[in-house]
Amino acid sequence: MPRTRSQQTSCWVDSATAAQALGISPRHLRKLRSQGLFKLGKHYRIPSSPLAARPTYLWHVERCGQALEIPMEKR
Repeated sequence: MPRTRSQQTSCWVDSATAAQALGISPRHLRKLRSQGLFKLGKHYRIPSSPLAARPTYLWHVERCGQALEIPMEKR
C-alpha cells in the first residue's frame, strides 16, 4: 500500500530531534553534512529556500543512522 503524504513527511525531523535520536550533537550533525556523509534528498531536505541566510534542514533519521553505521574507511 502506498504511503500517504503525512506518512512520507513524518519520517523527516528537525535537526535537534535527529541529533538526539542519533546520539550526536546538532553541531556534529551539521559537520557530517558539510563533510558529505549525508546526501541532499536522501538523508536531509531543505524545505526553506536553499539560498536563505540560514536554511532549515529536515533529516531522515533511519537513513542517517544507516550512513553512520558504515565504517569510516568505507565512507
